[in-house]
Amino acid sequence: MPPVTAPSAMVVIKKDGGGETRPMAQPQTQSYLVNVLQEAGMLNKEANLKQALNQAFDGGGKPTGKYTYQGHPVLHASSGNGQTSATLFFCDNGGTLMLFAMGEHDTSTKYKITIYGQKGTDFAQGKTISI
Repeated sequence: MPPVTAPSAMVVIKKDGGGETRPMAQPQTQSYLVNVLQEAGMLNKEANLKQALNQAFDGGGKPTGKYTYQGHPVLHASSGNGQTSATLFFCDNGGTLMLFAMGEHDTSTKYKITIYGQKGTDFAQGKTISI
């Protein structure tokens, strides 16, 4: 379930379990994730990334049905459509959001993990999930 109050921090779990960031407020998270987009050559997603982050930090994450990550229900926040869309996959860990994958819309009910994900999970890079 989405948090009752809007979260104040997000931790980014790096690609394939490569560590994690310290808890960051929205401006720091945005700066960090824009750098991730830049490294991936996907700056065309920047505006939609910012909107998806607004949704996440406003407590507007939507359930993803059966999916869990490390025992927590997975939420997503998404903006845009097609190849410029940005979708964030995260869970709420006691009021701190834990972002572990980023992708884009494939269809209105399917999302492809295109920016980064976690090996050995439903959210590995290149996988498509249905919601």
